[in-house]
Amino acid sequence: MHAVLSRVQRRAGRLLREWVPYRRHYRPVGVHASSAQLAQQAGSGATYNEIEPAHTSTLELPAGFYECAADFSGLHGKPNATEQLPAAFVLTLRNGRVYADNPNSVAIISADNRLVGDVSFQYGNSWNLAQPEHNNIFRQQWFVAPTRIEGTVFSLLSGGGAASGNYYHWLVDSLPRLHLLQEAGLLGSVDYFLVYNRNHGFVRESLAHLGIGPERIIDVETHRHVQATQLIATTSVRGQGTHVPRWASDYLRAAFLPPDAAVASRFGPLVYISRRDASMRLTRNEAEVEKLLHGYGFETHVLSPYSFAEKVALFAGARVVVGPVGAGLANLVFCPTGASVIELFSEHFVVADYLDLATKAGMHYQFLVSTLGALVKDRRQAWEEDLLIDVDALRARVEPLVAAKQQLA
Repeated sequence: MHAVLSRVQRRAGRLLREWVPYRRHYRPVGVHASSAQLAQQAGSGATYNEIEPAHTSTLELPAGFYECAADFSGLHGKPNATEQLPAAFVLTLRNGRVYADNPNSVAIISADNRLVGDVSFQYGNSWNLAQPEHNNIFRQQWFVAPTRIEGTVFSLLSGGGAASGNYYHWLVDSLPRLHLLQEAGLLGSVDYFLVYNRNHGFVRESLAHLGIGPERIIDVETHRHVQATQLIATTSVRGQGTHVPRWASDYLRAAFLPPDAAVASRFGPLVYISRRDASMRLTRNEAEVEKLLHGYGFETHVLSPYSFAEKVALFAGARVVVGPVGAGLANLVFCPTGASVIELFSEHFVVADYLDLATKAGMHYQFLVSTLGALVKDRRQAWEEDLLIDVDALRARVEPLVAAKQQLA
């Protein structure tokens, strides 16, 4: 309830701040389109480190997947078989600022009061990524004065879903930035790490695993506008696209695997992920699904009560995973090479996010689309649509996988 109220207050505040002028000198006066070019300007106080080169990412789609996939404009459109991922880099700004009082944008601002376009973030209409010059900070009239931090601040903000505390975005779009920071040789120089909400257990636990204690974590709940002696930001992990780069998934596996042996010993290799703790995309005939799967030796897991270490250990020991589309399947990145996953979709929300992660982990991927026959008018209704699983079709997929795993055991 607190999170919902906070989002409502922010939206209302955003509308008011577009009408009431106050401290408008904090509004950027222009855009630096390129961090690399900014760093070349004499006296800019900026440095640029390219860490991962630009490359082409490919995603092999299973037979029939493209035809079933959602077809909305912008985010969650038809999946791309190839995407051009830009170079991944680290930018340091002397006296840089970060303004992040809106879930749909992050503004990184240089000392000369210009938005740095390729490390900032802005959603436009239909969840498309907007150009830097359309960042909503340029419409803003009312500004909070920055909290001045003497020291070095590293931004782990990624915009979009991460702003609402989404586990998927934290894992995929925020944590891999630490790889870029580490490879730039700057990890040891950071005094504070800026996140969206330091109260999320998965934020504190994952950072603690990496040696970053709670005393070094600040968040936009209390620091919506920050100016640091040195601000460090990175490119978006996925650039302007949807594919997770190989370097990001490799970093997550290297950073958090192998799991704690004592924790891992509590979990079996056949895993069913339930979303009964969620408010949407529920499986209406879950009792039937569980009866089928339990007969093959599957264990049901509801992930929200689990610690970050437990989630990593559960998936790291899995040999077959079955579960509906949702943030919990982000943990597929921790599964062993050669494991199998069957992803369950509602009819109008077939997306490639977890297919991408499963592929990066070297998993065998299958999917099953349920049909409720409901009329869906827009993307939000599709996003929230429940599932009704064809149990016989699921059995046909599960049985040979379990038999094959038993033969290998």
